Amino acid sequence: MSKLVIDGPTLEQFLAAGGTVEVVDPSGKPVGKFTQYPRSGNYYVDDWPSDEEIDRRMREGKWVPAAEVEERLRKLEEGMK
Repeated sequence: MSKLVIDGPTLEQFLAAGGTVEVVDPSGKPVGKFTQYPRSGNYYVDDWPSDEEIDRRMREGKWVPAAEVEERLRKLEEGMK
């Protein structure tokens, strides 16, 4: 996955907007939709689960070992090349 670092005025706009943000190019063409995760202030593509949904998932204990996650990410990265 690629990482995009924003700073200065753009970062301030993201932080001030809160919630869901639609990003457009100078002509108004949509580039992406990002949703601020309420607990940390970070943004993620599309909608993020509510705090209640995250708590429910944690209670259910459906965990995936880190090695499986890393392997899945490695395969996804290879597929993007």
